[in-house]
Amino acid sequence: MYSEDLLQEVEEFAYAYMSREEIAAITEIKVEELKDQTTDPGKVFLKGRLKRKAKFNLVVIALSDQLSSPAMAIELKLAEKSLIDDL
Repeated sequence: MYSEDLLQEVEEFAYAYMSREEIAAITEIKVEELKDQTTDPGKVFLKGRLKRKAKFNLVVIALSDQLSSPAMAIELKLAEKSLIDDL
């Protein structure tokens, strides 16, 4: 139903922390579809957000490995949250 280019745009906008409302205004995809993770727009929106989260986590881990105290504190919080989520 939606072109691959349009879905790629949605993913990139979500990666850049644009809101669903902003993405809807640009792409003319309904906000409800962006919220519904069973639709293609909803899936790629979530994918964009998760890719950004993963990149952030990798940067924090790299800085923590370099013994950055602030990054170590953030990594500890990420690790604790992951452990809780995994249980």
